[in-house]
Formats: sequence, C-alpha cells, structure tokens
Amino acid sequence: MKNVVMLATVHQLQMPGDGPNSRLTECLAYLSSKFRVQIVMEEWAEELGCSAAAKFAEQSGRAWANVGTSDEDQYRTYGCPNVRHPGHDGTLPPDESAPGMDEYGPFSAQELREDRMATNVHAHMQCYETGLFILGIAHMHSLFGKLRSLGLEVKGYSAL
Repeated sequence: MKNVVMLATVHQLQMPGDGPNSRLTECLAYLSSKFRVQIVMEEWAEELGCSAAAKFAEQSGRAWANVGTSDEDQYRTYGCPNVRHPGHDGTLPPDESAPGMDEYGPFSAQELREDRMATNVHAHMQCYETGLFILGIAHMHSLFGKLRSLGLEVKGYSAL
C-alpha cells in the first residue's frame, strides 16, 4: 500500500528564506528520515518562487511536486476575505468596525480544491511508495479522508 505522510502547517512557513521556515525544514528532515520519504509534495503557489520544501527536496535528493490547484476561478477561495475591507463581497456587508476575520469559502470552491489536490497526490504516488504532503492546516481533516478513500495509507502531523 502507498503511504502518505501529511504535514499540515500555515503557508507562511513554506516561504523560502532562513526565518521561521527553518522549523518546517527540520520537520521535513525528521519525517523524511523516519518514513523513508521518496517524494515531497505540497500545496504551493509557484508564482511565489521556490518553496522551502522544494529546496529541501532538491538538497536531499528527493523528488518534489506541486499538488496544489491553479488560480482558476473554480478554485478561488477567500476572494476578498476580510470583512473590514471595503470591497468585501460575502455574506456580511463590508464593515470597518468588524474585528479582523475572514469569511470561509465558498464551500464549493474549497471542495473542488481539495478534490483536485487529492487527485494530484494520488497521481504522483503512482511512482513512489512513500510521500510527504505539506498542506495548509485548514485542509488536513478533509484531505486525510479523501486520500484514504483513494486507497492511500495516511499519517498526519502538524507544525505551526
């Protein structure tokens, strides 16, 4: 059975550089050695450049793949997320006095994104026995189930 080790985090830790992402790199190295990871996959926006995980994969001789979704409208969530923003176009009207919070969704776009990510992970795992999948913490529970339903053995960790 194919094995996927999920590492859920906040996307800021995936950014390249020597700041807080060094903690992510430590987690990647640890999990990769313990599970004999062959490929590192991540939910990543390639327009942000080379991620910390991509650099880790290259330096450690492992394959790397972006299993995130494109920026197409069907996958777009948090279009104008902050309720305080004058252009907020969600359930509540824009409100300068609102606390800093984002509206979740839309659910249909979130579901499409997660279905696509699960399909992408499954496709990349065809050539490997064990993969490490870095994803946003908000997707962990849902993708755990989606990957298992595709026949993958899944373990989950988080690093925030």
